[in-house]
Amino acid sequence: MTTPAQTDLIDGVWTEPAVTLAATIDDPNTGVPRQHQMATAAGNVERALAAAAALHEHGDWSAVPISRRTKLLELIADGIARRAEELAYEDAMATGNPLRTTTQMTSYLAPRVKAAADQLTEVGESAALPAGNRDVRLLRRPLGPAAVLAPWNAPTFVAAAKVASALAAGCPVILKPSEWAPAGCQIVAEVIAGSVAALGLPTAVFQLVHGAAEVGAQLTADRRIKAISFTGGGAGGAAVAAAAAPHFTALQLELGGHNPAVVRPDADLAVTASALAAGMTKLNGQWCEAPGKVLVPDALHNDLIDALTGELAKLRVGHCLDYTTDVGPIAYSAHRERLQRAVDRLAAQGGEIRAGAALPDLDGWFFSPTLVLGLPPHASESELFGPAVTVHAVSSIEEALAAAHGPETGLAGFVFGTDLDAALDTAARLPVGEVRVNGCNLADLADGSEQSFWNNAGIGGHGPTDMVRFFQGRRVIGVDDPGFPI
Repeated sequence: MTTPAQTDLIDGVWTEPAVTLAATIDDPNTGVPRQHQMATAAGNVERALAAAAALHEHGDWSAVPISRRTKLLELIADGIARRAEELAYEDAMATGNPLRTTTQMTSYLAPRVKAAADQLTEVGESAALPAGNRDVRLLRRPLGPAAVLAPWNAPTFVAAAKVASALAAGCPVILKPSEWAPAGCQIVAEVIAGSVAALGLPTAVFQLVHGAAEVGAQLTADRRIKAISFTGGGAGGAAVAAAAAPHFTALQLELGGHNPAVVRPDADLAVTASALAAGMTKLNGQWCEAPGKVLVPDALHNDLIDALTGELAKLRVGHCLDYTTDVGPIAYSAHRERLQRAVDRLAAQGGEIRAGAALPDLDGWFFSPTLVLGLPPHASESELFGPAVTVHAVSSIEEALAAAHGPETGLAGFVFGTDLDAALDTAARLPVGEVRVNGCNLADLADGSEQSFWNNAGIGGHGPTDMVRFFQGRRVIGVDDPGFPI
């Protein structure tokens, strides 16, 4: 397939970005450049900001009825479903994730967009408050122009889900994809623009800009942006928060974490090893809720390592477009280098490195699934963000829980044990937003599963209704009571 060109969408007009950046977007399997990274000129970013602000000020979008917004989301979902094959291919080539994985993920895109319409219906725009015979109402209104800054590891799904929620809330949206993974978002933008045009809606309802930190900084520092949703690394999140702070802009930041996995003494080691192997290699380990730090009782340590090594040996590392591949290449060269440096630092502290998978005879960014053994738990405090985990022997559950409270703990956690009541009790003590017992899957644990971010894992949360509510402000209006005592 031909990679979509990076094209800006400014107030309904498609234009080529004016700035060519130094870095290239490469085929992660071969290292061959596919295209240069591009960036929107500052003047065009300003035009997008002005168009979004004017649209919100005039109320032409925020006043559109729920039924009309729902229709827009339905059209977008249908358009995404028609282009699912293209999206799966582009996401695989951008992230290195196996095509069969990205195909599965893109199959969830259209339902997720349609779910935003259901979320809006559930949350609504107004509700009567109990006040006797007086008319008192809680209103939910769009905060205003929203900026969505998408990550590179799940570029299309995260972008489409957040944009859909912002559109459902009635916010004009400006999307900036990651400079490392713009192609899937480019396709989604074409679908959204076509749907907006088909319904005759204002062109500034949705806009697309490209670029790296400089473009992101221009968006997030602008007082006209009233809501920012960012998924990415801690350094990027800190920069976004600092840019937004002078205006107290509403923030939703998902920044990842070094996620602990506590193995209880009664754990089924076959189940534990299978789940951990799947979790540490899912999306090539490049997902923010992957297990990162395994804490296992001394008596089970060696047996778990043997079982986990056996599970990893079953996996095939290969070209991301090969349907027999279990683990593809790392997304881009600089990230692979960061991952290798992190593992090397652990080795320099005395860690034993086990990485036995055969790598394909290709010049891409491949990395063998890796176990780091033999270190005390405090030596592993930083997210690796790749197919690698550290494994530590502990003397008790109390020691495991203490070791789980690291400086980057706060997003997700895992507990393994056959006594489910005891496992759930352990799970309740982990200082994170979501804890899975006896599994390492990606999907929400249940309907209504509203996950928050603890510590430095981010600000806000991400759940089905949370995302629509984030883009809405609340306003109480009503008839006062002259009988109030004060």
